[in-house]
Amino acid sequence: MSQELAPAGFPAGIDFAQLARPEAWPGDPSAAAGVEWVQTHLSHVFLTGERVYKFRKAVDLGFVRFAAREERNADCLREVALNRRLAPDVYLGVAPLRPGPGGARVGDPGEALAGPGEHCVVMRRLPAGGDALSLLADGRLSAEHLDLVAERVARFHAEHGLGAPAPFSPQEWLARARAPVLANFDSLAEAKAAFAPPEALRSLRLRSERFLAERAAAFEARRRAGRAVDGHGDLHLQHVWFAGDARDPRVIDCLEFDEGLRRIDAASDVAFLAMDLAYRGERALAERFLRRYAREADDFDLYAVVDFFASYRAAVRAKVAALAARDPGIDPAQRERAGESARRHLELAAALLDPPRRAPLVLVGGVVGSGKTTLAEALADALGGVVVSSDRVRKRLAGLPATARRAEAPGQGLYAPAVTEGVYAALLERAAPVLDAGRVAILDATWARAEHRERARRLAAGRSVPARFLLARCAPEVARERLARRAARGRDASDAGPELHAASVRAFEPLAAWPERERAEVHTDRAGWREALGPLAEELDLPAPRAPRDG
Repeated sequence: MSQELAPAGFPAGIDFAQLARPEAWPGDPSAAAGVEWVQTHLSHVFLTGERVYKFRKAVDLGFVRFAAREERNADCLREVALNRRLAPDVYLGVAPLRPGPGGARVGDPGEALAGPGEHCVVMRRLPAGGDALSLLADGRLSAEHLDLVAERVARFHAEHGLGAPAPFSPQEWLARARAPVLANFDSLAEAKAAFAPPEALRSLRLRSERFLAERAAAFEARRRAGRAVDGHGDLHLQHVWFAGDARDPRVIDCLEFDEGLRRIDAASDVAFLAMDLAYRGERALAERFLRRYAREADDFDLYAVVDFFASYRAAVRAKVAALAARDPGIDPAQRERAGESARRHLELAAALLDPPRRAPLVLVGGVVGSGKTTLAEALADALGGVVVSSDRVRKRLAGLPATARRAEAPGQGLYAPAVTEGVYAALLERAAPVLDAGRVAILDATWARAEHRERARRLAAGRSVPARFLLARCAPEVARERLARRAARGRDASDAGPELHAASVRAFEPLAAWPERERAEVHTDRAGWREALGPLAEELDLPAPRAPRDG
């Protein structure tokens, strides 16, 4: 068995199975307690108490080629360099495999290696159970965990953007979205597996191509806006880790072997994690992750394309599972589970391309300190909606960080009438792709002027979707206390302090023009207001969160 599993091209006389012995790891004292040997479709992985060692298999699967030792060794160096972007303390380096009189030995990790020997990636072993998939299985993966991941990935994409416009022609950009999708279907068709019937694959392929054709303008707009990144490329739950400082998630195992599959639309990167959550029955968490990423990156246009990319990612997972289901070197029970995974991922891929539902536009307004932002976020959690905040949009349009403080009088500077007009126009601009994707768009602003409310109603009417208004209210003394606390913390996107409360009350125009049956008040200073959102949503005919589309 060991000779069958040994990759071609290893130095003569080395038995791969020898690496399962502690003596093969002289530089790793933790190997004395035992070495575990596991396999993936691309790698042989050896785990000691403190480290992980990854040897590439000598395979040529079409989409990845490691047949020659030079190809495998070069990929080891790429893996370390690229993964240090999101997990710098995890990737220790590259180590050589050397023959010896007593058998094969693995050397110490170096920064760059040359020469004829076989190389492996050396990683710090992360604590068991710290990956997001394990946390989810244990019921410990929270919305706050995903918020941290969304923030980290948004920063990563900002650091590794490819410029605006992206450095591809319009035709090349669209081809970069289409080609991997079609190649993936070709691979699935070649599998001729029971879980991938030809008619189902043809239907899914046609629906994917139709989406691309109908949304070509949306893809091109993202190219011009500079939404191409040198991303992670394989962003699913098992690659996200919370270890040590849980507020600084590590993301490992990026897709290093194919630059074309990594230099992608940012929406394709985040779609993978959202798809993985939906596959596991966590649609609400998937939508929370997307909305927090959209907020941090100010990328609400991602909703125009994200379902296409999520469908593609589900089909990719189906292909990977199909490879595992056919690999004779993998345990039979694992192969059976892989076949079931492939079937369910294909069903999810199809469901993600279903026509979008009709979702409403919800304005959440009120005077400063009334709790409208907290209300908007709570409503988004309840409905699976997407929040667009005027405070954040205002700072973004000014080129400022969200938490930058600007102590300016009403009507001055960032709050001049012309600037405010631009902010409200930008809110509606960001809401449009959210509505078109079948998500509830929740716009968080004061909405003090009836004219701004009417423009929002016209946006909804133009898309034949309902418009609703939720007015956040609280006692004036509560509002002023909240504003004072917020100003003292200095971490909020709003610049409003308690001295602005009275002016905000005076400026708020009556809601008389908004139909009574289409609006409601929420007193955020009363106990139980969150629990009342469910009945209130039903009263206003707001949709319940989508059921998980998990195949």
